[in-house]
Formats: sequence, structure tokens, C-alpha cells
Amino acid sequence: MIFKIATPLSNCVETASSVGKGDYIYPVPDAVSAGSRMFIVCDVKGHYEIDEVACRAVLHAVSDAVSIGHDATKPFEESIFYDALHSASDVLDSIDCDDGGKIRKGDVAVAFALLHRGGCFFATTGRAQVMLVRPGEGIVFRSRNFNDYAKLGDVNSEHRIEASVRNITDIRPGDYIYLSNDQGGIMADDEITRLMTDDMSDEDKLRHLTLATVSGSKRREHLVHVADVQKEDAEFERLPQKKKLKSRVLSGPLFVAVVTALLALWFMFVFAVASYFFDRINS
Repeated sequence: MIFKIATPLSNCVETASSVGKGDYIYPVPDAVSAGSRMFIVCDVKGHYEIDEVACRAVLHAVSDAVSIGHDATKPFEESIFYDALHSASDVLDSIDCDDGGKIRKGDVAVAFALLHRGGCFFATTGRAQVMLVRPGEGIVFRSRNFNDYAKLGDVNSEHRIEASVRNITDIRPGDYIYLSNDQGGIMADDEITRLMTDDMSDEDKLRHLTLATVSGSKRREHLVHVADVQKEDAEFERLPQKKKLKSRVLSGPLFVAVVTALLALWFMFVFAVASYFFDRINS
């Protein structure tokens, strides 16, 4: 399936006391576009410089690993995300996160969503949250959150990598995908459903979600509005990749070239016949 989305909205809301506390989103608000398909929110529990380094490292490790491992022409594979988590864990292991005898490199939460040929893949670790909301129906999916932060790298000397993942193939026009760095304080389910159904701009909808949070001093969010979903031809999808490419070529520039050549031959033939009869008449 092929998705068309409205330009996603991204929020980086914080009070003066929480500025620069090391929470990151991908893509950044200035870079997000209607062509974006991968969305990530990272949150860090600590407020030390090393915590910010760890959070930023996880964001880049996950986004880079998925970008490299995923073929955009194919459905997304769950193993690619777990490979990305392992990559993030390895990066954390390379960072010296000891500060005052406390290990903090596991205190990074991740919310992840990727629109791909087979639907939308959702994943969360720690207190981060991702939702799929369908106006008129309600919350189709809400990520299951852990009671503590992400199990990435060494957490209290125990090496763990865990995530809550789900791939949803039934994505419909009008659906909303919402990612945030903290599940606390979000509206009740029925309030969220009413909000997404309301005839207001997406900007206002995201603003209401932001204001509804209890811990609204620091918020990292993505709101993605699915405008259209196109089903790809089933027979074409079953063709081997080489035949697909051949089919695309024949329906593209090569096809135009062949038709042009045939028309040229036809006009040459007509011209030759006309010239023959014209010469006979004149003689």
C-alpha cells in the first residue's frame, strides 16, 4: 500500500526550567514533510550532560540503522527494528555513562512509527507512547508502556533490550498517528476520539493534546494525519522483482520509444507509396 499524508506536525514544548534537557525527535520540525515516513521521539530520564549524549546517540543509532536496513519498496520487518535497538545498545555501551556511581545509559525511552508498504509499524520502549486514532471509531492502538524507562544497554548491571511492537496493516484515510515522549496526562480515550473527529485544524488538535498533559513542561510530539491510502495491484506485487522492473520499463520511456519508432516507420511507408503513385501519374 502507498500512503499520502498531510504535512506532519511536530512539537518541542518546554518551560525555561527544562530547556536543553536532552529530548530529541526525528525528523526535526524544520525537516518534516509530507514525504516523511519514519518518526521517532526520544526521551531521557536524567538531566546531566551525559544523559543528553545518550539520548541523542540512541536517536541517531535507531534512525540510521532503520534507514540502512529497510528497503522502502518492501514491507518493514520487525527484525530490522530489533537490530536498530541492538545498534543503539552498542552505542550506549561505548559511552562512559558513570556519573557519581550511577549508571544512566538505560534511561532512554523511544516512540517509533514507520509507514511502509505493509502498513504502519509501531514500537515503544519505556514511558514513550504511540497511538493510532481513527475518527468515529476511537483509539485503534495504544502502545503498552513499561513501568520504568527503556531497557537499552546496561541497566543496573543487567543487559536487556525490550520493546513493545505492533505492525498494523489496516491503515485508513483519516487515521491519526500520535507519538509523544511521555504517556502521562493524556486525555481520556473518548476525549481523544472526540478531538480527532472535531472539525478543527490539525494544529489545534495537537495544541489540545499538548495542553492536556499533566507534565506539560517538556513535550516532544509528532502528529501524522493519513490523507489517503492506495492499494497496490495484487498481481503486480506477486511478480518477481526483475519482472516488475521490466514491466515498469515497458510502460515508461521504452514504451514511448517503441511507439514513436513504429509511427515513424508507418509514415515512411505511406510516404514511399504516395511517391510511387505520384511518379506513375507524372510519367
